[in-house]
Amino acid sequence: MSHFDLLIIGAGPAGYPLATAMARYGSKVAIIERDSAGGTCLNWGCIPTKALLASSKQYHQMQNAQLWGLKAEQVGFDWTAIMNRKEVVIKTLRQGIEKMLQAAGVTLFRGNAKLLPGRNVRVESVENTVEISAERICLATGSVPSIPAGMPVDRSIFWTSNEALSAAHVPESLLIIGGGVIGLEFGQIFSSFGSKVTIVEMMPQILPGLDSATAKRLLPVFKKAGLEIFTGQKVEALDEENGRVTATIAGQKRFFDKALLAMGRRPNLSILEGGGVSLNMDGRFIAVNSKFETSEPGIYAIGDAIPGPMLAHKASYDAMTLADIWRGREIRHTYNSVPACVYTHPEIAWVGLSEDEARAKGVPVNVGRSLFSANGKAVAAGDSDGQVKTLTDEKGHLIGAIIWGPEASNLIIEPTMLSELKIPNREARTVIHPHPTLSEAFSEAMASASGEAVHG
Repeated sequence: MSHFDLLIIGAGPAGYPLATAMARYGSKVAIIERDSAGGTCLNWGCIPTKALLASSKQYHQMQNAQLWGLKAEQVGFDWTAIMNRKEVVIKTLRQGIEKMLQAAGVTLFRGNAKLLPGRNVRVESVENTVEISAERICLATGSVPSIPAGMPVDRSIFWTSNEALSAAHVPESLLIIGGGVIGLEFGQIFSSFGSKVTIVEMMPQILPGLDSATAKRLLPVFKKAGLEIFTGQKVEALDEENGRVTATIAGQKRFFDKALLAMGRRPNLSILEGGGVSLNMDGRFIAVNSKFETSEPGIYAIGDAIPGPMLAHKASYDAMTLADIWRGREIRHTYNSVPACVYTHPEIAWVGLSEDEARAKGVPVNVGRSLFSANGKAVAAGDSDGQVKTLTDEKGHLIGAIIWGPEASNLIIEPTMLSELKIPNREARTVIHPHPTLSEAFSEAMASASGEAVHG
């Protein structure tokens, strides 16, 4: 039986950074992956959807080339080529991770893992079955699509995100159940390439958890882009009829070529099935303490397997925090300033409290706003829809920010840093933002909160 200092189960955005960090620190490290290095994020989530969204955005711009004084006639698309490009992007990044692990001296096992008593793990693959032991084991097992009981199981027409990312063609009509990040991103992808998309969200707004005023402003933006969206509604019946999806929405029976079940994700805890090891749970997650220790000595867990935002960057944050703890560094970690991003067009990003949450907590807030229509870079680029909204407390500390518009996913890092480092508005405003840039919109919003905005 092979023995290691550290054995990590899962080579996604939680597992591979931890493996690399600890191997470079001198530990004998192994990592087990049942699928491909990079985990769900790289192979079935973040990266492939962004590759498809990049194609859809480029296609939209080509269709509207006249807005930039350009001519692009007979614009079309090749879905097979688009999907092939997506695969090239995935393969390139996957190979980079595998080379990084190899260079760090990490041993990679491929197969399905089962956690056994005594800090042992059984790895089952098509070729063989091996058992591995370790001084420490870290569960970085990620997540899988969450499909409620009773939902149809024919994945040829009732897709999860996995099937949507492998679609052989663009369906003429697509029902998406769930108006969160997954639903909106896939909705825009398929709508951009000609599918008639209907999104049904049971909560009162799209993107539950987003600042409600922002969600309300975004709803007509997405509808104008061609998405049919129902909020505060359930799909009352869902079935298959002659190879097509039948769904009852708002009392009306409708037909679709495909349906995407986009109702979120759940932790992948298959490693605990049938291995004889039981861990304390915190709801649907594995319970851990401040050092990521589970109820079983020597067993740790990070990423989507434990409580907190189920986001790739949070998973990597967990990994590097745990590596620092094991290297004896004093670390204070919280999830108070974890940014969330939606990569539609327009992009949406937020961090910290929403205005609704701040009011509910009784926290007095000063709201600052800045429109991209007043931002020189955005107007010059022909992409000026959207705004920056900031929330500061009585002492001028940023407690939340919501951005929708061009490059929101990149712009959110500034409010994330101000919030996490607790830099007050008066100090933040001494930072000079280059002109013309989109970042000036955030500076203007912060100034607006204190009534000192130039363009407000």
